[in-house]
Amino acid sequence: MNYRDAISMTRLATLILAALAAGAASIAQAQSAAWKDVVAAAQKEGRVVVFSAQGPSVMERIKADFEKTYPGIRLEQTRMSSGPMMSKLDQERATGVDGGDVTITTEMVWLEDRLKEGALKAPAGPNAATWPAAFMVKGTIPVLALEPFGIAYNTTLVKSPITSYRDLLKPEFSGKVGMIDLVATSLIAFYDWLEKKEGPDFMAKLAAQKPKIYGSNPIGAQMVASGELPVVSFMSATMVLPLVAKGAPVKLVYPESAFGIQYGGGIVAWSKRPNAAQVYMDYVMSRAGQTAWNGLGEAASPLPNIPGSGDARGIAPYDPTKYTPEVIKAYRARWEGIVKK
Repeated sequence: MNYRDAISMTRLATLILAALAAGAASIAQAQSAAWKDVVAAAQKEGRVVVFSAQGPSVMERIKADFEKTYPGIRLEQTRMSSGPMMSKLDQERATGVDGGDVTITTEMVWLEDRLKEGALKAPAGPNAATWPAAFMVKGTIPVLALEPFGIAYNTTLVKSPITSYRDLLKPEFSGKVGMIDLVATSLIAFYDWLEKKEGPDFMAKLAAQKPKIYGSNPIGAQMVASGELPVVSFMSATMVLPLVAKGAPVKLVYPESAFGIQYGGGIVAWSKRPNAAQVYMDYVMSRAGQTAWNGLGEAASPLPNIPGSGDARGIAPYDPTKYTPEVIKAYRARWEGIVKK
């Protein structure tokens, strides 16, 4: 190839690159216009209904920022434990009644099962395109946050700092330890993890403390803040930090290894407001939504460099695929036989 040929090839390459760039720009413009149409349709729908397992303070922040970002779309959120939430959504699907549009849940197996049935829609907004692949299950289910769990105690009632789960076995905590009930698969995974970490005799020893069983994290947080219980064994920052901000004498500690859960998001295919559902999901996958959710350190964002977020790499989430219906049934029976006998 001579010099003139080389110049010609260079010009050809430049023209090709320019054409590709122009094509990419045209595609981007078309995608932007299409998304604007989705947002406009969502505003006509007027609201989006979200069933969520998030903490109340997180939900409040997201509602305020979402409605500011998308005026004309009202965000209606109902907080539910993941187990009852899944049952409600399944009933709505079967009956065709107007209900939830989006679920934010720790029940990843339920989400994957619905995906196999074609009952979930993939996020279609601009932020889905850049979401980390490691946190997008089968291209449709985004993992939106990872949340570690620790031990919360009342600093007025507990004078010696608690640093480990073994501390819950101290004689002074007899009849004064709170334990959350098995209201979700993630809690079965937590207790299973705890037994493997602390030894097969740990659950029996903890049950011998005559613990008080409560049904949700908000209830447990209120118990320890009010002094009804000095210590609870399964608690999240989303429950504790708002109480501390109001002056409650509560401290949350994470033992040397932390168990955590994943919050998955699902747009249900039977939604009566499919555009608003897409807009909401895109919002919680945006940097603004992730900052509203994780920016106070209550959980960890899959997105890098979210100010105030925890470190997702330091949390070991449970693997829901290990907890088949048979495993869940067997563990529940054994746990209740130990703890509730």
